[in-house]
Amino acid sequence: MSKRSRDLELFIVDVFVALYKIKEYTKTFENAQDFSHSSLHWDASIRQLEIIGESLNYLLDDEKFTSHAPKYFRKIVNFRNVIIHGYFGIDVDEVWDVIEVKLTELDRDLLEIIKYIDISHALKFEIKSYIDNDDKELVIYLKNIVDFR
Repeated sequence: MSKRSRDLELFIVDVFVALYKIKEYTKTFENAQDFSHSSLHWDASIRQLEIIGESLNYLLDDEKFTSHAPKYFRKIVNFRNVIIHGYFGIDVDEVWDVIEVKLTELDRDLLEIIKYIDISHALKFEIKSYIDNDDKELVIYLKNIVDFR
């Protein structure tokens, strides 16, 4: 799929969904070591971090988005490149820090950005998709974003 064939707003929603999933996947872990020893949770979270980085990479090509985006968003794209190509050299503590600290900042800053970029259509589209998949918790999370707007 080319960057241009997909709406900007869907990439923003992709980031919100990935943030939610990472929070769900990691909520039972207290530290990086325990988290890294659960290959299922580790792999799922790494995949969502890749999605966040890839989505932001697309978003940073859009002037409308970049005019509101903090500079550190580029670092997230670079981090995605490290984890997607690092394979066996991914720093567990760095990933944990990203999950525990930096994703909260990203969530907060994205909520600010959607004050300027209307994602309501994309949210409604994704909400319907997750309703069809019977993912009630994710639907509630996405509806809270709609309410935030």
